[in-house]
Amino acid sequence: MDEVKKHRRPSVQVYASLSQRALAMIVDLVVVTAPLSAISFLVFGTWRGDWFTVAVEIFYWLIIPVLTGGYTIGKWMAGIRIEMRKGTDPGILCMVLRYGVVPFFYVISFGALLLVSIGMMMIRPDRKSLHDLIANTVVVKDSVPKYIQQNTKVSA
Repeated sequence: MDEVKKHRRPSVQVYASLSQRALAMIVDLVVVTAPLSAISFLVFGTWRGDWFTVAVEIFYWLIIPVLTGGYTIGKWMAGIRIEMRKGTDPGILCMVLRYGVVPFFYVISFGALLLVSIGMMMIRPDRKSLHDLIANTVVVKDSVPKYIQQNTKVSA
């Protein structure tokens, strides 16, 4: 398994499409954020901002991708993952930049920077958005090089 993880990046990166990224985000919102909001409303009487919701959201968006090698549930289902530009798995600092700092600027710009970010994904050949540039990440289609799959032995 370490051999597969070590050589996960193919020699040529295949960048995730805008539709794959959108699908992953929709799945994440439906699977995690919407149920959390409903639970928060039922238990605490508010849709957002209670300690439980904030703690679970921080864990999901910042810690899960670090522990899983760049996946969220949505990214896993869409067959894509986050990785550092060099091809390594993301660390906590890049996740804080990617999902914490940059979205804050999306909000205070009333969505203008989010639109710029979507435009960047549409026109850039590497499909990097603003949060990818700042966090030095890229979203790629998940694939393991064929030579690793062929040489990996499975014991019964």
